[in-house]
Amino acid sequence: MSLDQRTLIVTQISAAVACNALAALRLAVSEALKVGLSPEEIKEVVALAKEIQQQPISHVSHLTDQLLREPKKTTHEHSAHCGCGCHHA
Repeated sequence: MSLDQRTLIVTQISAAVACNALAALRLAVSEALKVGLSPEEIKEVVALAKEIQQQPISHVSHLTDQLLREPKKTTHEHSAHCGCGCHHA
């Protein structure tokens, strides 16, 4: 997958805001202005990143764990009526 320069810069701004990395934010905003992003667009990206940043990291960790957890297989109870053919074993 290849991202265009504009998408990369928006991502850099978002990451810098999320990490409160002021030096990285300064560099990313300068780069954004050079490639033609408007101040309004940059402010919108920063506002969105700040809004996302308000979620506690524990919520993010919990959700990630849930999403990456392997689904549990339910144990099958064999009986004469289950139809799997394994109840004779």
